Amino acid sequence: MRYRFGDQITAIAQDERGVDVTFAEAPPQRFDLVVGADGVHSGVRRLVFGDDPAHTKPLGVYGGIFTMPGTMGLVRSGFMYNEPNRAVSVMSPHGGDQIVSMSFAEPGLRFDYRDVDQQRRIIAERFAGVGWRTPELLEAMERAEDFWFDSTTQIRLDRWSHGRVVLLGDAGFAGGPGGNGTGLAVVGAHVLAGELDAARGDHRAAFERYERLMRPYVATCQKQADGSPDFLVPSTEKKIAQRNRFFKTVRYLPPARRMFKYLATRTATAFDLPSYELPELVGR
Repeated sequence: MRYRFGDQITAIAQDERGVDVTFAEAPPQRFDLVVGADGVHSGVRRLVFGDDPAHTKPLGVYGGIFTMPGTMGLVRSGFMYNEPNRAVSVMSPHGGDQIVSMSFAEPGLRFDYRDVDQQRRIIAERFAGVGWRTPELLEAMERAEDFWFDSTTQIRLDRWSHGRVVLLGDAGFAGGPGGNGTGLAVVGAHVLAGELDAARGDHRAAFERYERLMRPYVATCQKQADGSPDFLVPSTEKKIAQRNRFFKTVRYLPPARRMFKYLATRTATAFDLPSYELPELVGR
């Protein structure tokens, strides 16, 4: 197996026998199949399926995430601060560095997903004047080397394959917050690999069965994520209070905890994972 980092696909051409891939840096190469697993902003999807706005469903929430040195004494705990259409959370799963998330609701925002300086400015502008320790966090954001920013977007396509090219994970069916995105990608990889092996070289049959098995699960996950903005970034003080009362109820009432656990895990358990025979490994 070969890995190539720091490069990107610039063109894809396919025929009945294979796929010719052109790279920005490396020489062109021919492959039997191409799996586009390159995220919400997938270049493979754009090259093969087109750049149709109908392929994306923005959920209207944008967020930046970064780490900073621990200043709040957190260990396996965190804080959340909300103002209408603004949310700040700070957590530290193991102590030490803190993970900071700053999210806001604003339908229709346009930005360059490759321009990190622009993204920092967007966060600084949207959170200017926000209370609590937000000014301290904004200062840390400017120094953070691992800053990441994006929109919450679902990917919805009528099909996930075209010829010998197939999409996987966020590139084909991003769920959005609460939509079990990582789980969708891992389950999808398991099903795609299993079906390709079971089809014994018939990629069309493998792709068809992969899509038939995965689509109901993807629909369930995306449906759950549709309601995430009101929970993550409530739009009014009343909705913030309602969400906070829910958290207090979960903390003190066992039935509420069980309900929350069900809501948090139901997409993860909504799919019966197929079992596939392990393929024979050449040279083992």
